[in-house]
Amino acid sequence: MDVPAAEFRKNFFQILAEVEQTHKEVVITRRGKPVARLTFIPRSERKDPLLGALAGLGRTIGDLTEPVIADEAWELD
Repeated sequence: MDVPAAEFRKNFFQILAEVEQTHKEVVITRRGKPVARLTFIPRSERKDPLLGALAGLGRTIGDLTEPVIADEAWELD
C-alpha cells in the first residue's frame, strides 16, 4: 500500500496499527515517489532494550543468605 507523506503524518498511529495487524508493508511517498518503507517486525526479531542492560555491572560480596550486621563498617572501592 502506498501512502503520501502528508497522509502518513496525519494518520500515523492508525497506519502503524494496520501494519501490526495485517503484517503488510506500507510505502510512504512524496510527490508520488517512494521515500520510505514501513514493515512489520516479528516478535522474535524485536530486542528488549532493558532486558540485560545492566548485566555485569554489579557484583556480590559475601554471602547473600547471612544477615547484615548494622555495626559493621562498609568499605567503598
